[in-house]
Amino acid sequence: MHKSPTASEANVPSQISYNVTIKHLRAFLNLAQHRSFTRAAIALHASQPSLTMTIQQLEDIVGCSLFDRTTRNVLLTPEGEDFLPVAERLIADFDLALENIRVAASARKGRVGIAVVHSVATRIIPRVLGGLLSEYPGLHVQLRDGNSADVRRRVRQNEVDFGFGSMDEEDTDLEFKPLFRDQMGLLARYDHPLIRSKKALKWADLNGYDFVGLASDTATGPIVRQIPSLPQSVHAPRFEVSTNTTLWALLESGIGVTTAPALSIDNKRNQTLRFRALNDPVAWRHVYVISRRGRILTPMAVEIMQRVRAEVASIAGDHQLIEIDGRPSP
Repeated sequence: MHKSPTASEANVPSQISYNVTIKHLRAFLNLAQHRSFTRAAIALHASQPSLTMTIQQLEDIVGCSLFDRTTRNVLLTPEGEDFLPVAERLIADFDLALENIRVAASARKGRVGIAVVHSVATRIIPRVLGGLLSEYPGLHVQLRDGNSADVRRRVRQNEVDFGFGSMDEEDTDLEFKPLFRDQMGLLARYDHPLIRSKKALKWADLNGYDFVGLASDTATGPIVRQIPSLPQSVHAPRFEVSTNTTLWALLESGIGVTTAPALSIDNKRNQTLRFRALNDPVAWRHVYVISRRGRILTPMAVEIMQRVRAEVASIAGDHQLIEIDGRPSP
């Protein structure tokens, strides 16, 4: 004779997972992040009553409260704190699986997304793409240029296949493979006294000149601030910008000087700005190939990476301030 399961038997843990959906997990993570039903609902493009119902459903499924509701904030309970890393991992794995499916589909369509810092975008990528487009007429490339923080963010969020930029600190979501390093130096208009000077330049020589600094979320800003005995005019710049477009516009107008990596400009081609190496001490910028851990790269993405490495090697062979970075990957 068949025996119907009791209520306690029907609610065994193996049954719970069948009731929890991706919608529940995303609602939980957004509410944990924003600590407000209103803000979380906006982020999810959902109504507040709908979000409230989704959270209530999740709490009914797990059999406990995941949030403490107060008049000001919505805070995680101890059970919610325990569940948070699990939910984050599940959503990350789910999103990565979907992205890998998109990658496979994009490969068939010949699409590649690349995030890239300004110097690589202007000095290397055009040379690489010029040869590729003639060989692969169906190739579609989406370039997203920005500072190194932008590059890392886009790669981390799977907005692009990979990127070229600097490393801020260890990131468990990202993989960094050394590409090259280039020496930091002075960048100013061709008629600036420091550019016209015949002597070798030191960092101390920047003292007293109006300096245009880059924001801390760029790669060069932190490098400059690590220079010992940095001139006050550089340490506390008169101007601070976050994009190279603004930086170059100021310099071309004769407003101040700045520091930049050697790859930034080709003195033989640029008619307005000039680069000169700075010594005592010598400072380097390191550029990496950045990819998301676990992401499957298409054959075309790998091909572009290899051609970029070849182009960097060609440039480094003719430029004493640019070197292939042979350090092991972090």
